[in-house]
Amino acid sequence: MSCDKTCEQHNGRRTFCRACIGAMTAASAAMVAYPVASFVTSQPSRIGEGKPLEIPLDQLVQGQARYEAYRGLQVIILATADGPHVFSASCPHLGCAVNWVSSDAQFHCPCHGAVFGSDGGVVSGPVNEPLKPIPFEVKDGKIIISV
Repeated sequence: MSCDKTCEQHNGRRTFCRACIGAMTAASAAMVAYPVASFVTSQPSRIGEGKPLEIPLDQLVQGQARYEAYRGLQVIILATADGPHVFSASCPHLGCAVNWVSSDAQFHCPCHGAVFGSDGGVVSGPVNEPLKPIPFEVKDGKIIISV
C-alpha cells in the first residue's frame, strides 16, 4: 500500500472522529442548556406572586392552626381567644417545620424538641428566638397577608 492511500485513510478516520466528538459535544451542551433555559423562561412560581393571601375568618377554628404556603414560605394562621396570629412555620433554630399540638396549645419542633407557646414565644428547648411573626391585617372578615 502506498503512503498516499494510508495517509488518506488516516485523514478520513480523523475527520470522522472529529465530527463524532463535535456532535457529542453539541448534544451534551444542548442537554445542559435546555433545562436551564426552560427554568429561566418559565418561572411558574411568579404567577400570582404579588397577590396577597386571604383567609376568611369564618374558616378558622379557635385553638386550631392552619398551614398555608405563601411566596415560598409556609405560614401558620392560629386562631386564639385573643384573635388570630400568623407565624412562619420554620423553627428559628434549624428551620424545621413546627407542629401545632392543640391539646398542649403549643408548637413543637420535631428536630430538636423546642416548644413555642401560642404567641410564638419560646417555652423550652435549645432555641433562643421566638417564631417569626408574619405581618397581617384583618379586613372585610378576612386575614390578609401581603408581605
